[in-house]
Order: sequence, then structure tokens, then C-alpha cells
Amino acid sequence: MIKNLDKSFKVQGIIGLIMVAVFATQGQAMGAGYGFFVGIMNVIMLGFTFRKANQRAEDDAKAGILILYMSAVIRFILLAVLFVLGLQVFGFEAMPVVLTFVVMQIGQVFNLKGKQRLTD
Repeated sequence: MIKNLDKSFKVQGIIGLIMVAVFATQGQAMGAGYGFFVGIMNVIMLGFTFRKANQRAEDDAKAGILILYMSAVIRFILLAVLFVLGLQVFGFEAMPVVLTFVVMQIGQVFNLKGKQRLTD
């Protein structure tokens, strides 16, 4: 599980850096860099909560599932706050921020390759 997450982290990092380079040619590197930051924060939170859920699931499977559900809620709120900060407070253009984040999340598909369940 952790090995697969490391692969996903690397793939998403490479995709994010490519997106930053693409938007840098258009003078929007800061916005894409912020989208990269938001994407990496999401992956770090996901990895942390998967580790916690796996540890808890050894003793109580329901507690592990609860951690995953709470993680989804917390990550949703965190992403909403980070997007509002980036777009309203820092004033980045929406397109590079959102597009970099979305394309990076597509890299998560590489983590799901060959799995039947999310927790495999």
C-alpha cells in the first residue's frame, strides 16, 4: 500500500511539475505552482490517513473505515479553504490553479491500477 502511494506521489509530482512548466511559458507559473501545492497537500493527507486507517483497522475495522470517512470530509474542507485562499486572497488566476490540481489528481489512477478495492 505504501509502495503504491509512493509511486502515485512520484507520478503526481512529475505531472504537476510538467503543468507548472507549461503554465510558466504563459506567465502563470505562480498560479500553477499553487495548484501543485494544493495537489501535493491532498496526496500527503491521503497517505497519512491511509496509514492511520490501516493501523486502526488491525484492532477494529469499523474504526479504520471511520478514519477514512473523516479524512474525506477533512480533505474536502482543506481543499476548499486552500482554493479560496489561492483565488481570493492571493489573487491567482483560476485556470492554472484548478487545471494543475485536476491533472495531478488524474495521476491517482496509477495508484489504483490492479486493485479491486481502495484499501488493497
